[in-house]
Amino acid sequence: MDIGNMEPVHVNEIQGVWLYLKQIDFSEPWFTGLGIFHLTCFMITASTRNSSMLQCLHFMVLLLLVFFAEMINEWAANNWKLFARQQYFDSNGLFISVVFSTPVLINCLVIVVLWLKDMSFMMSETRLLRMTRKEDANAKKQGAEESKKDQ
Repeated sequence: MDIGNMEPVHVNEIQGVWLYLKQIDFSEPWFTGLGIFHLTCFMITASTRNSSMLQCLHFMVLLLLVFFAEMINEWAANNWKLFARQQYFDSNGLFISVVFSTPVLINCLVIVVLWLKDMSFMMSETRLLRMTRKEDANAKKQGAEESKKDQ
């Protein structure tokens, strides 16, 4: 099957995501760059999990990239001959949504899950600290009452 000579798939002809992905020639060099980009983003997400400020910055950059995906798609549709053998960038944005925005948003979801995990840990630590302080306050109060009785 020669993918280079295939007719382009129109958005209204798509029967499913997997069938759509099968039509894409992932051997093109720019897909390697896109894969490296997504892998780098995931590595940044994993390596910044202990630095909330860096992870927040990374999260905001990822969301900005998704926000500008329509403009990226428009530029790529007009200049696809510079980097690709085929025109993948449709006016509906399906292609860029599948190969660019979805992995970026999955990365954002991972960040949110990490934040929720950290938040639940902090909440349980705060509750434990409150209980400990309350017990200490009760113990001091009982100690003060017993010392008054002894006098």
